[in-house]
Amino acid sequence: MKRKLSELGKEEFNSFHENKVHGNALRPFAKYTMVIGDKLPAYAPHWHEEMEIIRVQKGSGSICIDDKWLSVHEGDILFVNPKVIHSFARFKKEEMTVESILFNLHSLESTDADSCTVKYLAPIINGAYIVTNIVRTKSPEYHVFDENMTTIMQSYNDGTPGWEMAVKANLFWILYHLYRLGLVNRTQKINEEKERDSLSPAINYIRENYAEEIFIHKLATLCGYSDTYFMKLFKKTTGITCIDYINGLRLSQAANHLISSSSSIIDIALAVGFNNVSYFNRQFKSVYGMTPKEYRRQGREATGELRRKTVKPLRETFLDFDKRGI
Repeated sequence: MKRKLSELGKEEFNSFHENKVHGNALRPFAKYTMVIGDKLPAYAPHWHEEMEIIRVQKGSGSICIDDKWLSVHEGDILFVNPKVIHSFARFKKEEMTVESILFNLHSLESTDADSCTVKYLAPIINGAYIVTNIVRTKSPEYHVFDENMTTIMQSYNDGTPGWEMAVKANLFWILYHLYRLGLVNRTQKINEEKERDSLSPAINYIRENYAEEIFIHKLATLCGYSDTYFMKLFKKTTGITCIDYINGLRLSQAANHLISSSSSIIDIALAVGFNNVSYFNRQFKSVYGMTPKEYRRQGREATGELRRKTVKPLRETFLDFDKRGI
């Protein structure tokens, strides 16, 4: 029996990732036109980070979104959520032309994580909410989506001054209409793997910037969550608070520097992100059971075995995080 795409493991799912850049930093969206016919009877299953809105320009065909095959006809508008596997196929001998706009939902977010970001954009990005797959031409509200899509495509093609704002504004309007009409719904369940994956931007940021001042608000915004929800999810997923994780990483780096360098303790503390030496000393002793000075002395005098025993518990914690996919 053929397995459903929704049952794929992480490695199998990642193998369907479309290795293509859609747009760029200044223009985080891209428009495409594709003909499903004699030369291209099907477009293989794939997924991407961007959300995609598709309109059937001409003809009929079939589109599969997250294991659900849909028969589509001229004018139908389809919505593909981020990281959802989808594909296109020819229906009998008919030809179908589709046009689509792919856009990164992060490009619509506010850096201040306002209500638009937290209530409406982040839940779609993180998979908590899912958009209805299709709005057909017979739908009473079809015309509002059709008008927005027409403006997006015309603005993109014309390239007149301000066309990028027209595209962005109409993407907002489309999302507004989707919410207004109840076409965005909460998913039944977000599995633990997806929750872990949603924290990856914050984890990566911490690992790359642990020596700098790190704000919870910045980490929450990177993941598309409110500060409160981010902290709760971080503790639930990793088993420790975000502050403890940051301090743990800093202390691990400090322990290495204490043995491998001759820098002063205050310089090491500052180099790994601790601005208060007294606080650094207290945190270090609470984790390693000795002061930084004692740790350095014992590490240099004793065999490498003592050092490994002292550092091992903390390092195993970080290895555990890696194994869990964070």
